Amino acid sequence: MSIFKLSQELIGDYASYVQSFLTIADPRIRAFVEAELVQRGRLWPEPLMQLNPAYAPGRMVSELSLHPTCAEIFYDERRHQPMRLYRHQEEAIERALRRQHVVVTSGTGSGKTLTYFVPIFNAVLSDSPAAARVRAIVVYPMNALVNSQLEALHRLADGYQRRTGHALPVRFARYTGQETEETKAAIRAQPPHILLTNYVMLELMLVRPEERPFVDATTSGIEILVLDELHTYRGRQGADVALLIRRLRERCGNPNLQCIGTSATMVAGTGLDARQRREAVAEFASKVFGVAVHPDNVVEESLRRITRGAAATTPTALREALQQPLPETAEAFLANPLTAWIEDTFGIQAEADGTLRRRTPLALAEGARQLAGRTGVDLVACRSRLEEMFTLGTRLSLDNGPKLFAFKLHHFISQGHAVYATLEPPATRTLSMEGQYYAADAPHQRDRILFPLTFCRVCGQEYYAVLRQEGAPGQRLVPWEPASEALLAGEGVAGYLMPARDGSPADWDAERLPAEWLDAKGRVKKSFSEHVPEALWVRS
Repeated sequence: MSIFKLSQELIGDYASYVQSFLTIADPRIRAFVEAELVQRGRLWPEPLMQLNPAYAPGRMVSELSLHPTCAEIFYDERRHQPMRLYRHQEEAIERALRRQHVVVTSGTGSGKTLTYFVPIFNAVLSDSPAAARVRAIVVYPMNALVNSQLEALHRLADGYQRRTGHALPVRFARYTGQETEETKAAIRAQPPHILLTNYVMLELMLVRPEERPFVDATTSGIEILVLDELHTYRGRQGADVALLIRRLRERCGNPNLQCIGTSATMVAGTGLDARQRREAVAEFASKVFGVAVHPDNVVEESLRRITRGAAATTPTALREALQQPLPETAEAFLANPLTAWIEDTFGIQAEADGTLRRRTPLALAEGARQLAGRTGVDLVACRSRLEEMFTLGTRLSLDNGPKLFAFKLHHFISQGHAVYATLEPPATRTLSMEGQYYAADAPHQRDRILFPLTFCRVCGQEYYAVLRQEGAPGQRLVPWEPASEALLAGEGVAGYLMPARDGSPADWDAERLPAEWLDAKGRVKKSFSEHVPEALWVRS
């Protein structure tokens, strides 16, 4: 099934599910909600398309200044040769081999793990690999990432043993809360060269006596510390981890502890050039690691075009490409002007200095509008052809290499939004789903507050969720949110307001009370007396 068809069916099913329980009696609110859901896609906005760009190639592992065994470990079995690195991998590894602190900010799937495992393996192989001591600690923010990396290392070890007949000379182990006490004891008895863990367990290693051999200066030989997903260490957690690293550096007795960080989503702000981005990332990394990270050691991904670029994307060429059949071969696909337009629109963009950067994801509908505006071709036809080209690109490759157009379709689906309204007559009240406190059409009128609405599941009657607060000069109503500070502090009584029709409170009477609220004489029981609805006049 096409990913685009799957996306449409998924959203269609979710839309039917949501609309099946939307019971709203007020016609104005119902029309507003339907417009937000259907026309604006409030709960299921248009999916974003992101083309995975191609990376610029670098040298093979065997061509770097590494221990010879590294070329046998990091091996491309499909091509029967040592792995060929991307250019940004090569740059990061070269800097790490010079014992510099490095941060790699390339995208997902760009091989960031090699930028620290190659230097770690080289360090172990080059200096006393037989010694049973921890040489590198790799810290992940989640155990799922630890487990994934452990599997990758096992595949690396299995491949090496299959090709050479020998066990991998570099030992590694996972040490988290997932291991049994027996497994942990075995790891402590024979420490690995590489320890995969999380920051919580690293904290425990510094305080628990049985794990001190991992980090003590007299028993360990820690040379390299890696923080994967560096961007996650911000705020209070970031401060905790930053102090943890400083304690580790002091405990292991290595003031020259080398620090390496990686992140696929490190953001240094918009509108910055490459130098400014590197400086911002270097400043952040320096605070976390407690060492000076030079901006030149912040390595960004190195991208390349697979097409001829914008020169081939004239309106006439694009219009002809839209009217012709789909290309049948990889060569024809790459020569197609529409392929070049897609790469420039959804994949990469050139900076002022000519450096290629990954584009921000773009909605497919917006891309189709841009293509229709450029060519004059029908919008529906443009979208259909874009879907066909994306799908075709995932099937074609050159020389058994990677697929030409790997892409991601990002779908953000919300679980729901509250409807807010001002305390005004139904015909004139302001409606919103933005969640702001004051009505957007009059932000300076502080008396026009937006209150969340709830709806009866049976009849669809709307109710204002309010907190009634006592104080001078009288009672005051404020919005009632589940986590509102006033509610948590006990500063008010929570309740619901039902607007009276035609300004009359006759919509309710005592005969509507549940039978279990009444005693044998038909009077309201004391335990329910404070819950009996009462008329309330509000000055809006």
